[in-house]
Amino acid sequence: MTNPPTPLNLLLFMDTENAPIAELEAVAPGRLSVTAVPAQAFVDDAGMLPATTGLWKPRPWSTGLTPEQCEQVLHDTHVLVLTLPYPRRLLPRMPNLLWAQYLWAGISDLQHSDLWGGRVRLTSSRGYVDTTPIAEMVVAAALHFAKDLRVAVDQAVAGGMDASGYDLRMLAGRTMGVVGLGGIGLEVARLANAMGMRVVASRLSIAERQPGGNGVETLYPAHELHDMLAECDYVALTTALTDETRNMIDDASIAAMKDGAVLLNVGRGELIDERALKDGLRSGKVGGAYLDVYVDEWFRPPDPELLTHPRVLMTPHNSGHVDVATSFAMDVLKRNIASFLAGEPLINEVDWQRGY
Repeated sequence: MTNPPTPLNLLLFMDTENAPIAELEAVAPGRLSVTAVPAQAFVDDAGMLPATTGLWKPRPWSTGLTPEQCEQVLHDTHVLVLTLPYPRRLLPRMPNLLWAQYLWAGISDLQHSDLWGGRVRLTSSRGYVDTTPIAEMVVAAALHFAKDLRVAVDQAVAGGMDASGYDLRMLAGRTMGVVGLGGIGLEVARLANAMGMRVVASRLSIAERQPGGNGVETLYPAHELHDMLAECDYVALTTALTDETRNMIDDASIAAMKDGAVLLNVGRGELIDERALKDGLRSGKVGGAYLDVYVDEWFRPPDPELLTHPRVLMTPHNSGHVDVATSFAMDVLKRNIASFLAGEPLINEVDWQRGY
C-alpha cells in the first residue's frame, strides 16, 4: 500500500469519556489523530443494527457534535474502530476510509453492514477477546449438566430436597469435542484437560486427521465432523459463523452424536439448526444444550421452547462479561495500528472467501 496519511484519522465508535484516546495516540506520537463519538450519532435513514427487538437494548449516549460535524468526522476518517451497534450505511459517507477494526471476535456480526465484502480492509479480535471467561462458561455449563444442578434450583424453589432426584455424573474421563480450535477452543481444551477430560477437536483449515497437541488428542478436518461427534460426550461450538459452518449442527450431525451428548454453543446461534436441536431434545438424543447464543438473537427473542426446556440452559450472549477487565482487544488494535503505519500485515484481516 502507499504511505498512510499523516495524521492518520482514527474514529472510535464509543463514548469520549471511556475512550482510550491518549493510549492509542501514544502508539505513534504525532502520526495519529483519535476521535471518539458514539455510533448512534451517525445513524441515517438506513438505520442502525442490530435492532432492539432481540438481545440488543438501547443504551444512553450523547455527543456535542452537530449532524453536520458528525458527517465531516465520517468523511475525514481513515481508520474506523467499532462494535455493536453500528449504522447500516457507512461506506458512501466515508470516502477516505482505509481500514476498519472490529473489537469483538465474531465478524459475522457485520454481515448487515456495507463494510462486509466491501473495498475496505476489515480486521477482528478473533482469538484474543474473552477467551478464558468464555471457556470457563463452557466448563461451568458442562458441570451444570453433569451434576444436575437444575434439580437443586427446582427443589429449592419448591421448598424441599430429595437426593433421589439427581443423576450425577463425572466429567473426568469423558470426552470434550471442540468445534473450531481457535483462541476460545484452545482455552476450552486446556480447562477440560484440567478436569481430567479427554479432548478432541476440529478445525476448518486442515485437510486430514492429525495429532492435536496443546492438550488435544486428535484434530479432525471439518469434513470429518461426524466422526468426531461420535466420540464426544460434550461438544463445544467455538467456531466462526461462515457459509460453511451455518447449520453445521443439523439432523445428520445430531444423528452422528452419542446418545445423550450435550451441546455447548458459545459461537453463534446460526451454527445450530434450532428445529433439529428441538427434535433432538424431544427424542432424548441430545442430553442437554447450553446456548449463550441463538438464531437471529439481535433481531428477535429466543425460541420459547428452548428458553423454557428443562434440559436447556440459556444466557444472553454474556459468557465473556466478567468482573476482571481485560484489554486484549485494545492490544490487538494497537498492534494493528503500528503494523498499518509500517505497511506490515494486520492481525486477523478478513479473508472474504473464508468469511472470517
